[in-house]
Amino acid sequence: MYYSKAYISSEHSARYLQTLCRHFSRKVPATWDEKNGEVNFVMGNCQLAFLDEEQQLALMCSAQEEPQLMAVKGILEQHITMLSRREEIVLSWSEHKQCLES
Repeated sequence: MYYSKAYISSEHSARYLQTLCRHFSRKVPATWDEKNGEVNFVMGNCQLAFLDEEQQLALMCSAQEEPQLMAVKGILEQHITMLSRREEIVLSWSEHKQCLES
């Protein structure tokens, strides 16, 4: 399994969680509330968590293979750019790591 994490630091972080999950739910399974969300793409998934004190949105993506993870990240980057027209958001992804399954 491959993983990658990024953060959005914005006064609108909580709204991005709601908007992203609602938008993706039109095409793929997605669940969310005020603090957490999960989007299940065909190639992998993304968990979203609003961090109140930091006013950040954490994006934690996972997929079976590295190309699938890159696809999930690309979808998120494209949609975040589209939704954040009034502010520039650049995602810095942590290095993705392979987790050994037992």
